[in-house]
Amino acid sequence: MNRRRLLQALAAAPLAVKLPALAALPRQRLLVLVFLYGGNDGFNTWVPYTDSLYYRLRPTLAVPRDAVLRFTDRHGWHPALRPLMDVWDARELAIVQGLGYAEATQQHYRDMEIAFTAVDQEVSADEGWVARALARAPWKPRGLGGIGFDVLDIRGLDPMGPFRGEHVAAVQVHDAAELLQRRRIAECAIVANARAQPLVGTLPALPPRTMTTAFPQDPFGQAMKAVGELAAADPSLPVIHVALNGLDGDKHHAFDTHWNQLRHHGAALKRLAEGLVALRAGLREIGRWEESLVATYDEFGRSPVENGEHGTHHGLATTHFVMGGRVKGGLYGEAPPVQDLHQIGGPPPSTDTRCLWSTVVQDWWELDAAAVFRRRYPRVELLRA
Repeated sequence: MNRRRLLQALAAAPLAVKLPALAALPRQRLLVLVFLYGGNDGFNTWVPYTDSLYYRLRPTLAVPRDAVLRFTDRHGWHPALRPLMDVWDARELAIVQGLGYAEATQQHYRDMEIAFTAVDQEVSADEGWVARALARAPWKPRGLGGIGFDVLDIRGLDPMGPFRGEHVAAVQVHDAAELLQRRRIAECAIVANARAQPLVGTLPALPPRTMTTAFPQDPFGQAMKAVGELAAADPSLPVIHVALNGLDGDKHHAFDTHWNQLRHHGAALKRLAEGLVALRAGLREIGRWEESLVATYDEFGRSPVENGEHGTHHGLATTHFVMGGRVKGGLYGEAPPVQDLHQIGGPPPSTDTRCLWSTVVQDWWELDAAAVFRRRYPRVELLRA
């Protein structure tokens, strides 16, 4: 339902459902999903700075050796990620290498389907993996089950990303700054699924809150601030989804780096790092860092090979970050090797992304991951008891 129809529905039935006060709802562990919209270049994020082939395949794009923030004798971060060093030093950040789906097609639309549903082409993609998981929770959300900021999905018939289906109530609030100003989800939601439509108008306004944490003023930074305020106001909310997009709404000016990558990619990584650092500080300020888990993901990685337009085409395996107060910081998985392949493609993933999501379902939410993903995947042992 689009924003106009949503507002019409709310006006017609403003008191359709009575919810208890937010403070009375049961407290749940929070998952914050950060979607790097367009497919992040893992090779310029987790940089193989000792690999001569990397520099040969990327004559203009490779991160200079002297600029890399070195972690091992082979890999290090893009310098734009420096703000995250304090989180790494605190052992609260995990680097999960080689993530991806072997069945990925390297086409945005189809691979978003896989990323949001965590099922392959053989299985119906009508339900998001988050929705399937929460449907099995004995503490199934009584209010909103999920909120998405910025882009949530590109599918018109069910634009709910990992919340697809009708198991949980979910809304998209595109502009976090608008919510922080207006304080009411009903005035800012642009899409709501069928379960959310009768709830949105009954939700109380976000209470006034003055946070000492300084959040960046860009859309992603303001989304991180909104995450902190929502986490403080509604301890029952289990999932918040945030997309990091181009400042002008064009994903090619962030992570979909087909051309002029040097102009945009480092700036997007800097926004990511600064926003995540502010989120950590904000969640610590409100006392919810220990019960929050933050994970980045995307639809696919990028090719190791620079293309003719000083960019990179779609690939497969990539590297992502997981952070939180209960995260066992360190390296997990195997980094994708640099290979001289076609400009489109790349080495296959060494770790199925469903291994990471199984960790979330099984170890974070204490639910049966095999029932959610239709088989049991090895978990990434990155959480403290």
